[in-house]
Formats: sequence, C-alpha cells, structure tokens
Amino acid sequence: MLDQSTSVLRNSKRLAIEGIVKPGMHKAIVPIWAQRIEVERRKDALFITGWGHTPDPLRADQVPPKLRSKLDILQGLRGYRLRHLGRPDEIASIYEFADATDDEKLIAFVTEFGPVSGRLLGIDASSAWEVKVREDLGSLRREQGIFRTMVQIVQQVNRNGLADLDVLRDLLNTTDVETFDQEILALSAIAGISPKSVKAADLVPMAHLTLCLKFNQHAPRLFAFNGEAVELPHVDFTGIRDALYFQLRLDYLAHRAIGTCLNCGGHFSVFKRGTRGCKPSCQRALRNQRYWTKSKSGINAQRRKKSTERK
Repeated sequence: MLDQSTSVLRNSKRLAIEGIVKPGMHKAIVPIWAQRIEVERRKDALFITGWGHTPDPLRADQVPPKLRSKLDILQGLRGYRLRHLGRPDEIASIYEFADATDDEKLIAFVTEFGPVSGRLLGIDASSAWEVKVREDLGSLRREQGIFRTMVQIVQQVNRNGLADLDVLRDLLNTTDVETFDQEILALSAIAGISPKSVKAADLVPMAHLTLCLKFNQHAPRLFAFNGEAVELPHVDFTGIRDALYFQLRLDYLAHRAIGTCLNCGGHFSVFKRGTRGCKPSCQRALRNQRYWTKSKSGINAQRRKKSTERK
C-alpha cells in the first residue's frame, strides 16, 4: 500500500497540470501523518519514524477511492475501525487520545497516528518522505492531560443547560488561560468560588471562553483548491495536534453530546440518543449485564433445579 500511495502522491501535481484532475471537485483530504509508523522508546523519549508523509492536503479525486479512507487522518480520528491492527471491534478516535491515561496507551496511539507535538530530527524527501521525530513522554503526557480536560469541558457545555457546575468548576481550575484579556482573567477567578455561589450564568460563559482560546491556538488554515479556499487542520512534520483539536472543535460547534462509556469509562461522540457504550464490544457487554440483571433469578432457579434432578 505504501508504494501505491506514494506513487499517487508523487503524481498529484503532474495530474493537475496535465488536466487529468476533473474541475469542480472541492472535497479535500487531510493526509495521515505517515503511511507506516515505527516507534522506539528510549527511557522517557519516543523516537518516531514515519514513511509516506504528505506535507499538504490533497483533493479527493487525486486519490483512488479505495485509498481515501486509509490516507485521510480525519476519517481515522472520527472513529473508523482498526481492522488493519487486528482489532476489528475496536474504534479509534480523538477520544482514544483523551483516554490514554498510561504510557502503554499513549505509545499505542502514537504508533497508530503519529506524534502529537514532537521535535523534528530529520527529513528525507528523496523517496517516500521519511520523517524522524522525537517526542518526550513528559510532554506527551502533558498534551494528553490538557486535551482530556478540553474534552471534559466540551462534554459539560454540550449538555443542553444541564452542566454539572461542580465538575465544570474543577475542570476550569486545572486549565491555564493563556490570555491578556482582562475580562477573561477576571472571569477566571469565578472557578474558585464556593459551589453555592457559582451561577451557570457566570461559569458556563467562562467555559466557552476557555474553549475558544484553546481552539484558536490550533485554528485551521486555509488551503487553495481549484480556485477556492478550504479550511482544514495542518498536519505538519512534528505532529497531529491541530487535527485532534479540529475534530473536537467540530463536536463542540455541532453541540454534539459526548458520552462516557458505562462499561470501560471511555469518552465517545454520541450520534444516536441513548447510546451507552463507546464501541461494539462495550455495547455487547452492557447488553449482557442488563440481561443478567433481569434474568439471573430465573437462570439460577433453573440451574438449581437441574442440579437437584441429577442427584
């Protein structure tokens, strides 16, 4: 797949120049950080090598349909199945990063998607755009913690006026507001007020301001496609952080509910009301739990009856 995809990417400009690319197609693909990724841990640092990096977005018609889902990082971060990792029942998304609360999960995420915000060590553009990046685990843990807090703030403000003020206040207390705006700085003191004094009219606007500030730090960029501008996240050599915040920004602007899985505790976008599990395996486990809770008396009675009959 790497050789085929690399050939497509190399020929994309030539196709456009020769007029093979059809006009009027404006859908763009934000490429994955690399088509093949290897991660080596050395003490508290990850040395990440990627082959098949694409520095700029592509038009969808420049890529064969069968390769689009594999090359588009936004599809991966929206929650597509990880069949190629031998985990057909597992779902990866931006919330996998938010829930990567230990080093093993962080390394697994980086191995799948690439560095989040590392330091560039070298680039070899002679063949398949080989990129080498170092990302310290301390920095990666910090990025994960910040992102998880932003996810939980979005989860609260998207609850249609039902935000848990105690939870929201605690989240805002852990968030550094990087701004010189005096109005925002004054609002930041609200989070420290006792729960009885906090009003939704004060606390929720502060949460929105905090989110806007953070999203603006990772704002999408404009890319020109066929004479028109398209707004997309920038996945550069050092990592995919902007793509992570872009996807969370979409959930925030859509007022989409973010659920907490009742089986594993992970976060997930709720596209169907009443969904309680983040992935099929968790949904099955919850169904089994409900069935057992409802039917355990009868099942145990049948087991006792059969046991008595054997005697």
